[in-house]
Amino acid sequence: MMKSRLAVPFFLNLFFTLFEIAGGFYTGSMAILSDAVHDLGDAIAIGLSWILDVRAKKKPDATYTFGYGRYALLGGMISSLVLVAGAVAVIAEAVPRLFDPLPVNAPLMIVFAVFGVVVNGIAAFHASRGATTNEKAVGLHLFEDVFGWVAVLVGAIAMTLWDLPIVDAVLSLLFTVYILFHVFKNLRELLAVFLERVPAALSVDAVAQAAVDGKDVLSVHHIHLWTLDGVHPLATFHAVVRADCTAEDLAAIRAGLHGRLERAGIDHATVEIECGTGHCEDPACDPETAPAAAEHRHH
Repeated sequence: MMKSRLAVPFFLNLFFTLFEIAGGFYTGSMAILSDAVHDLGDAIAIGLSWILDVRAKKKPDATYTFGYGRYALLGGMISSLVLVAGAVAVIAEAVPRLFDPLPVNAPLMIVFAVFGVVVNGIAAFHASRGATTNEKAVGLHLFEDVFGWVAVLVGAIAMTLWDLPIVDAVLSLLFTVYILFHVFKNLRELLAVFLERVPAALSVDAVAQAAVDGKDVLSVHHIHLWTLDGVHPLATFHAVVRADCTAEDLAAIRAGLHGRLERAGIDHATVEIECGTGHCEDPACDPETAPAAAEHRHH
């Protein structure tokens, strides 16, 4: 587990967040405190990703028959909620300062900003050199933090040259809005996975077109598409094949069907084969036994 390239970014973010919180109170800067909230969320997300990714890679067993992939989503959900709580606290403190700006220690803010650029730059560079998608994603996010600290540096220099304490409150609110925008975007994606929405890159029609070849597979219905981890899509459906196929034919038909599905982006599919007329024993597929659901059967 320590071989992960997320270890260094995690510890750098964690210790620097504590440093930021102390510095924010010492300098009186809400901009530094708002970035501390952001970095705290990053530290939690990276730490949980580091720990839960190991859990998520466990193979399916009798308890979790689909595997542990959804564990990887917990880190994002928890860190997002932490960020929302922190952002609300920052807004509650920063808004009054727009109308009654308080003096800040701008020269010391410059020192903190330089440290922020260096520390986040090292963490971003280390994570971005990782081999996994998760490590590279963390690296890109940390590079965004570098630009945030550059903004703090520019603001601190402006407040050092001119008496403009309101700049600190404006910067803190801009950072907070930026944080909330990405948090709600992330939460929307996480909820879509938890609520088992069809993955964005797929559609019922696209899967049906990939499955049906017009020769052996005549039609498909009762299609269900979802993902456990937001990365790997899953599918189940019923496939109607020609009535005269033999047992040997079925093996070749299944192989061809799964090959077409893999090319469409679905590596794991459970398919029920129906020969001939396509009569389905599932009540959900029978309009006579389930008339209310007839319009939503994904046929």
